[in-house]
Amino acid sequence: MIIKKINLHKILFIILFIISFTLLFSLDDSKQYNNNINKNVKEAEMLYEIAALSDTLLLSEKIDYCLKAEEIAKINKNDELLLKILLLESELYQISSDIDNFAWTIQKYISLEKKMMNATLLKDKKQISNQIIIRNGFMIGFILILNIALIAFIRYRVKNRERNKLEKANIQLEEISRKDPLTSLSNRRDIIEKINYEIIRFERNKRHFSLVMGDIDDFKSINDNFGHDCGDYVLKELSKVIISILRKQDIVSRWGGEEFLLLLPETNSSGAKIAAEKVRKIIEDKVFNYNSKSMPITITFGVSEYSITKDIDSCIKEADTALYRGKKRGKNRVEIFDGKTIKIG
Repeated sequence: MIIKKINLHKILFIILFIISFTLLFSLDDSKQYNNNINKNVKEAEMLYEIAALSDTLLLSEKIDYCLKAEEIAKINKNDELLLKILLLESELYQISSDIDNFAWTIQKYISLEKKMMNATLLKDKKQISNQIIIRNGFMIGFILILNIALIAFIRYRVKNRERNKLEKANIQLEEISRKDPLTSLSNRRDIIEKINYEIIRFERNKRHFSLVMGDIDDFKSINDNFGHDCGDYVLKELSKVIISILRKQDIVSRWGGEEFLLLLPETNSSGAKIAAEKVRKIIEDKVFNYNSKSMPITITFGVSEYSITKDIDSCIKEADTALYRGKKRGKNRVEIFDGKTIKIG
């Protein structure tokens, strides 16, 4: 009987020893686990503070620091730190105009805040008063309104971006519709509108303007002898020459084929003749080289000055008539239409 008692005591002692040792070991493991958690959390806090306070990091580097801190906070289930990190992330994405990641981060922020709020409500459900419940209800409502506002803002940004793209495309289309595709000069539509504007200015302040019609001499032979690519080269190079000589306010257009129409604001026929003669002389002296072949290029101009008795069509026709007379009289010249005869320039 005594032996049985002794054995029983030993057994109980051994059991208590094992339990005590196990508890002590568990406490050490728990302490080590908590130390690891605290170490990881401090690392996440350090990454967060670097991203938030550093002025030397690039925006992309700050975002990378935030993502690393977010991952550590998630693993260690530190929702409060995670909430701060998500808020900083959303601000960085907003600054970088990354709308998609900004919206996704805001959604994660709102979801986490809801989760934390729900956890708080469940934990303190038996203790909180009706007043706190109402207050939290207002907070949830505010968050929902904020969410709706953010979604609306994102949609607005997307629509605004699309609208800007559309407006830019429309502007480009408008420019294309007013430019000659080969020479990038004004086309007929564009110069007619600008002539109409000059007519309005003329009616208001009586400032004269002139039209000069130009045509490349023997252009058909250039195409026939050297090919149409060479003809295109001549048109483009000659356009550059004319633009470089005339004033900024003067308008040069490709009227059609090898014809050019020049609009010279605040210029009478005498001034237009001087300008056209300067252009003609420089083109005559310039050497045009294409595929190692040089070719002489000349141009004939006809000048017409606008007056109150004319409309656009008649003024253009007069310039064209003067041009035609110049062709008949030997080409490579400037002639002025005076209403009766052709003055040889």
